[in-house]
Amino acid sequence: MMTRARMGALVTIALLPGWLTAQDNLFFSPNHEETIVDEVSVGSSHMRVRPQPFNPSETVSFDKRMTFSAHTGARGSTSQFLVNSEKGYMGMDKTMMENFSGIELPDNDQLRVFYRVTATNGKTYYFVEINGERQVINRLPGDNIEIDHTNMSVKKFDQNYSHTGNTLSVSSQNYQSKEYTAISPNTGVPVMVYVSEQSSTRINPVKVPKTVGIFGLGYIYHENKTQLVTRIENDEGTAELERIENTNISFNGEEYAKRENKLTEKEVRDSELIEDVMTKKQQDINSMTDSRADIRNIEQQILNIEKERESKRKRAMNKYIDDDAPAEKNSQYAMEAFDPKDDITIRKLECQKRVLEINRLLDRINSNNPDYSRLQNEKSCQEQKIDAYKQAELEMIAIKERHGDNVEEANKEKMNYHFMQVVPIIYARPCVF
Repeated sequence: MMTRARMGALVTIALLPGWLTAQDNLFFSPNHEETIVDEVSVGSSHMRVRPQPFNPSETVSFDKRMTFSAHTGARGSTSQFLVNSEKGYMGMDKTMMENFSGIELPDNDQLRVFYRVTATNGKTYYFVEINGERQVINRLPGDNIEIDHTNMSVKKFDQNYSHTGNTLSVSSQNYQSKEYTAISPNTGVPVMVYVSEQSSTRINPVKVPKTVGIFGLGYIYHENKTQLVTRIENDEGTAELERIENTNISFNGEEYAKRENKLTEKEVRDSELIEDVMTKKQQDINSMTDSRADIRNIEQQILNIEKERESKRKRAMNKYIDDDAPAEKNSQYAMEAFDPKDDITIRKLECQKRVLEINRLLDRINSNNPDYSRLQNEKSCQEQKIDAYKQAELEMIAIKERHGDNVEEANKEKMNYHFMQVVPIIYARPCVF
């Protein structure tokens, strides 16, 4: 059994890391499969099944409590998870999470954790209290799990796993389980899945062909009936059911404000403030005299880019909110919201505007004026920065072209170039004399 460690407000649930890459031929991967569609055999028919919708604002209930053990190397844990066998989702309360992870979760005025629920589409929701307000969020702060290996695919199991002819008695409840095996595409070693007959529970195959469960443990519709995945084994370790009990546990999800709703409220406030600022900028530009038309033109170009940048930010934020604001996608949506090329172009234009302003000043003073030389030096510096920004713009365009349709990878490289090459080398060089 793992020693339980105390954590502060930032929490990382340690889910036996070897399992994260060992069974890609068995589990859905929400990060790589945009639309999760399962397939189940009912009689002689093959039916495509989409995950059941999950509404965290309704009553969340569980009718099964499953005790399981997991072992990898010298590490091991015994805990429980809860299952709604009608809708297929899985949950763990605070004690279950702590027993599984070996981590003592926060229970203070800043953060309290009550439940963790994973829906059949692979999304995980935490029901928590933050600064006295109950909220439902997709990840705990600091939680670095990218994929929940809880959402097994019936289609992948049927396609990739074959019966070996062996059987194994699993748990104190003596589940006589057939052994199925496949070769892991990641490790090249066999993965074993053990499936047992049972008659106490029936799941609806056209709605829930497989219940969500830790490492895939739980109910599965197989060979035209509801069976039970009792054990999974790979080169990293084993996970198996110890006991199944009927239970009647529920809580009212309506008591928890959706995190995306909180973000929506903030987004409305932020958008209104930004809109007011841009309206004032546009008014100032419109009021500039024709004698400053060249500077007015640059100011308008800058504002147009700022408006487009704000549109990108709003589009990314709206997508993030529509996606239920999953914290594991924070960086992805942040990069969609901010294109460093826009920032580079704005800074280039600001340098060009400063050069125009310096030229106006130079036209009004004599070359013997002590400020003349200083302004000439600043102008030379600004022109060098303009050239550097133009090169950075070209590099941003080249990065985008190199990655083609892979926008996410292009954004990562652009952001890396921006913070490693542009910010410390160009931004950080002031033109002050």
